[in-house]
Amino acid sequence: MRLSSSILALHVALLSFTSAAMAQRHDGGSSPPTAPPMKPMVVAPPVAPIVTAMGALQFYTSDYSVSAPQSLARQLQSGDERIRAAALAAIGAPGQYTAHGHIASTHSVHLDFLPLGNTDEVDAILTVELDQHMVSAILMPENEEWHRIASITYATAFTDSSTTPSTFLRTDRSLLDPLRYTAVFHATASRPDGDFTESEAHLRVLNRRAVITLSFTSAERDCDSATDHPCAVVERWLQADAADPTHRFLLVTATGHVKTKDAGDPIATAETYETAHLRSFTCQPLMYSESALHFEPSGAAAPCIAPQAAQAVDTPRPPPATHPITSPRPN
Repeated sequence: MRLSSSILALHVALLSFTSAAMAQRHDGGSSPPTAPPMKPMVVAPPVAPIVTAMGALQFYTSDYSVSAPQSLARQLQSGDERIRAAALAAIGAPGQYTAHGHIASTHSVHLDFLPLGNTDEVDAILTVELDQHMVSAILMPENEEWHRIASITYATAFTDSSTTPSTFLRTDRSLLDPLRYTAVFHATASRPDGDFTESEAHLRVLNRRAVITLSFTSAERDCDSATDHPCAVVERWLQADAADPTHRFLLVTATGHVKTKDAGDPIATAETYETAHLRSFTCQPLMYSESALHFEPSGAAAPCIAPQAAQAVDTPRPPPATHPITSPRPN
């Protein structure tokens, strides 16, 4: 009975296939049936991407057992080259500083203890200033030991007075969790004509590993020395969205111009001078992705000020902006 049933099922399947094939046949004088017109595909409007280039910053992850941060800080300043070389290797310094016969001396050592992760543990950031680099080692305690879980390096000469440990690294309250901190790194690429590009990267310790949650170009200055056109200046910063400060964020881009003839004026190079000349503000809405562990765009960039806020000047109280703007340098 089972064999007969199988043969019958096979016979029915062959008949179905033959019928379908015959239905598709047509002679040379006839045309195949016209397919119904396809419905137009609905394409979502493109989302303006956020700037994610790390610029001059180099980020390396690792899992390397090290001495306690206080011991490492002392070893980095040791007069014994062997001890200093081992400490430089432990923090992830470039190989040029640990080569035999070229063990570097440190110009400054800065140690921060702060909660970067989503646990109750206190992490550490050990920042070292070398001849041609800034190096920050991200250290995490685990089972009564310390591990270097990442390092960030920035190629900059010690003679560059514009870069110090304090300008390279600052710590802010985390927008995701005010009880925790975010490490914010800066690297500036300057050009002989006075133009520059500054990169910014935000680092947290999440799921017991160091991650860059967001990176972008935080400041730019572009002058054309061959013309009298004004210099273009740009500043960017991240802030919480007042509509939902725990889940929604804004990457604000502010643009403006300064006169070319003022480019060499010491006052004109001050950050407050350039900030005073910012005129246009664009907001890129962001959401934090729990799966990707970084900020992602949730909509297109648009002017931060709602159109109705720029109505007639005789309006006693103009409506509030859709995206209120705060200080470009949040603390």
